[in-house]
Amino acid sequence: MDTTQCKAQDIAHEKSALRRALIFQRQYTLALYRDLPSACWQANTFPFSEVTNPPLWELSHIAYFAEFFAVRWRADDVACREVASLLDVADRLFNSNDVPHRSRWLNEYPSNAVCIAYMEASLMRVLDALDADDGSRRHLFQLVLVHEDMHNEAMLMVLRQLELPMPDSLHTIAKPQYPRASSGIFKFDGERLLLGASERSFKFDNESPAYETMVAPFEIDASLVSLAAFNQWRGIDSNDGDGIAMHMTHTEAAAYAESIGRRLPTEAEWEFAAMHSTDFFATTGQAWEWTDTIFDGYPGFVAGPYAEYSAPWFSRNGTTHMVLKGGSFATHQRLKYPQYRNFYTPNRSDMFCGFRTCGK
Repeated sequence: MDTTQCKAQDIAHEKSALRRALIFQRQYTLALYRDLPSACWQANTFPFSEVTNPPLWELSHIAYFAEFFAVRWRADDVACREVASLLDVADRLFNSNDVPHRSRWLNEYPSNAVCIAYMEASLMRVLDALDADDGSRRHLFQLVLVHEDMHNEAMLMVLRQLELPMPDSLHTIAKPQYPRASSGIFKFDGERLLLGASERSFKFDNESPAYETMVAPFEIDASLVSLAAFNQWRGIDSNDGDGIAMHMTHTEAAAYAESIGRRLPTEAEWEFAAMHSTDFFATTGQAWEWTDTIFDGYPGFVAGPYAEYSAPWFSRNGTTHMVLKGGSFATHQRLKYPQYRNFYTPNRSDMFCGFRTCGK
């Protein structure tokens, strides 16, 4: 088989895998929402929050984003004016860049049936575009997939905030189990590290270009801090066994570490540990882990097609977000890799987040 045939076969395999993943993830998305109480489906009766969205808006936005980037986006038409949406009100209602957060509770929307039909039609349009793609737009289909992954985790965060159970309809998805904490430390001699370096076919723009830094020798906990230890620090008398502490702010995590003569790891230290020790990496993915690194772009950063994903939240642009690493039980496996950079403001605690400490 010659090089051209091999390349064509690789593209066909990738497209087939992407098609299956896009279909499955849309089924998973709909399953997450299927058992919501009826009051949640009306934007004006859904509890307002600065960190959530009304479910009907959220679902429609997922469909809109997929259609926007996989079908309509072009380098010379980043606003997607040349190719119209399948839903004539979509640009006005579901573009997160243009729709102020508060107005998502106030706008009038099409019926639930129309929005669900839009989700189905949008997916079909994306799959048709994928079938016709020669491989040059693969990264856009991958972007659409991971965007839906992230919104699925956000929905699980909403369910927790509203004290609603995980949906019974998720019979094909393993329900999350809170992990156990353990003791011990990992020690590393440190050396040069190329932050963001990986052979992955898809990377977020904030992971590039790979950035060389020097990591000094350090040691890091073999486990996230336990809930029992964190409660004891807060003066709470509880019998919580050996589960890990979750849902604390960066400020609380840093204060706890300081109180025991330790500190939070830097992003570079965390990524170094994950890249140099399979044993360490095996302990991650239970909860997002706060680091003590402020979110910013690497030198030479260039925004990707989804230009609003990273750059507006860089410290150089006047915001303060802290980097979290590792993923949680609610994170899709394809986002659990050492270079992935999650980022939240240090006062947030609604995420499935925990932390581990380093020696000073």
